Amino acid sequence: MKIGIIGAGKVGTTLGQYLKLKGMEITGIYSNTLENARDSAEFIGTKCYEKLEELVKVSNTLFLTVPDGAIESVWDCITEFDLNRKIVCHFSGSLSSDVFKSYERTGAKVCSVHPIYAFSNKYSAYEQFHKVRLTLEGEEEAVLAMKGLWEDLGHKVTTLKKEDKAKYHAAMSLASNHVLAVLDTAIRLLKDCGFQEDGAYEALNTLVCENVANGMKCGVVQALTGPVERNDTDTVKKHLEVLNRQDRELYQNLAGRLIEISKIKNPERNYETMEKVIGGNGQE
Repeated sequence: MKIGIIGAGKVGTTLGQYLKLKGMEITGIYSNTLENARDSAEFIGTKCYEKLEELVKVSNTLFLTVPDGAIESVWDCITEFDLNRKIVCHFSGSLSSDVFKSYERTGAKVCSVHPIYAFSNKYSAYEQFHKVRLTLEGEEEAVLAMKGLWEDLGHKVTTLKKEDKAKYHAAMSLASNHVLAVLDTAIRLLKDCGFQEDGAYEALNTLVCENVANGMKCGVVQALTGPVERNDTDTVKKHLEVLNRQDRELYQNLAGRLIEISKIKNPERNYETMEKVIGGNGQE
């Protein structure tokens, strides 16, 4: 497999370096910003291409690691070249392979690949990439080729239906970005109570990390604790009374889901009163 990378950002640079170190042939890298392409190519130890057509010509597999909004335009550009029997992949979590419009007439085999990973640093993210699980969807031949590539390197791979791609990405966002929104709210409330920001993060560090680790190890049902799970309506009422409208709505929405989890953990308990408290801004 001769892999050409289009896009010299965090994703493209990470994949290039990781795969090169695993013995894969990286034919080169291209970017609209030549300086970025040169930096990434030097880091990976591959060739920087100034002309996109030349990279396409020497590659039988193309990784489109550009921002989501640029994938369609890059695809339109490369369809001007010979793509027959080439595998073309993009790495967007939210977009499906449908973005490769009229791919059949090009002879290309297309799919979307998504590593479940936060690419934090262009030059170091590859170091932890061996732990990453990936998802795939798209044309059968391309999916089989990519599945074989990543599984041969020791990765677990899940194949998705294209109609599930948006729901899948929503799950990823909830588990990452939205968790940070909840954490930010907790930090702000602690600062309202007199904590310095550093102290607030320090105070929550063990609680948050251990709770998430326990949830991932034992499952969220068994890991669940707290006033909702205990059916402690008096405490939940007090929480709701001191929160502003926006924070109260967030608390209520999350607590509504916690009730459903609590019912699974404690089927013998009756959470009707708690449901009324959550739905009534703390007033039964």
